[in-house]
Amino acid sequence: MRAWRRFAVHACAGLIALAGCRAHAADSVLLVLSARGGPYAEAADALLTELGGDVAVTQRLASDIASPVRVAPRAAVALGSEACRALSASTVAPPLRLCALVPASVVDRMADGGRPTSAIVLDQPAARQLALVRLAMPERQRLAMLFGPDSRTLEARFRGAAQTTGFRLQGITLGKPEELADALRQVLHEADVLLALPDSTVFNSQTIQNILLATFRDRVPFVAFSPAYVRAGALMAVYSTPEQIGRQAARTLRAVLSGRDVARLQAPQEFVVRVNGDVARALGIELENEQSLAARLRKLEGER
Repeated sequence: MRAWRRFAVHACAGLIALAGCRAHAADSVLLVLSARGGPYAEAADALLTELGGDVAVTQRLASDIASPVRVAPRAAVALGSEACRALSASTVAPPLRLCALVPASVVDRMADGGRPTSAIVLDQPAARQLALVRLAMPERQRLAMLFGPDSRTLEARFRGAAQTTGFRLQGITLGKPEELADALRQVLHEADVLLALPDSTVFNSQTIQNILLATFRDRVPFVAFSPAYVRAGALMAVYSTPEQIGRQAARTLRAVLSGRDVARLQAPQEFVVRVNGDVARALGIELENEQSLAARLRKLEGER
C-alpha cells in the first residue's frame, strides 16, 4: 500500500503543472502530421519538447487518421493544411481540435461545422508587418500590395493598419494570374515598397522571378513572407518557424488541458526577421541587422 501511495504521489507531481492530479489517460492527445519529415516533423518535435512528457501523445499521418487509438484523446492537433482538412473531415471529435502551421485562408474556407476549435495560423499580423517596414525604412511612405483570391479578405485589415501607421496604401486585387503583369507595373509606378502576402495566384514559383526582377529594376524594395524569397532576392521578411509554431501549439494544449479558454484564431506569437544584405546594398538602403530589427519589433509589440 505504501509503495502504491508513493507511486500515486509521484504521478500526481508530474501532472501538477498541467492541471492537478488527473489520470494520465485523460490527458491523451492525437497529433496528426500532413507528411513525414520537413516542417511538420520540426513542429512536432518542438511541441513534444515543450510538453515535456506530461501528456500521452499518439502520432498519425493525415492519410492514416482513421486508424484507431488506444485511448480517446482529449485534444487533437493537426500540423499543416492537409492534416487540418483530414482532421476536420474525420470522426475524431475531442473537446479541442487545434490546427497549426496553416494559412488563415485554409481555415476560412472550411465549413462552420468542420472548422477547428482553434487554429494557429502562419500569417503574420498586419500591424507587425507594417511596423517592420516602418522600423527598417522610416522614410518610405507609399506601400504597394497585390491581393489575390486567398488574400483579398485581408485588404480591409491592411488598409486599417496602414492608416494607423501613416502609410499610403496602393492595393490591387487580382482575379487571375494573367492580370499580374499590368497590376505590378501600376503599383510599382506609384509606390516605394512592395509588401507580399501568401497568395498562390500572385506569388508562386512561376511568378516570383519576374516580380523580383521588376522590383529590382524599379528600385522598389520587396518585403516578403518567407526566408526562401529573401534568399531569392527580396529585401527582408518576417515569419515564424515550424519550431516556434510547435511551441505555441504546446502552450495552447496546456491551457486547454488546464481548463482555460483559447482564442479561435491565433496569430504567431514568436517570429524571426531575415534580411538580404546584398539586396539592401544594391538598392542603397541602410538596414539594421536582423537581431536588432527583431528585438525592436518585439519591444514595440510589448508596449502596445
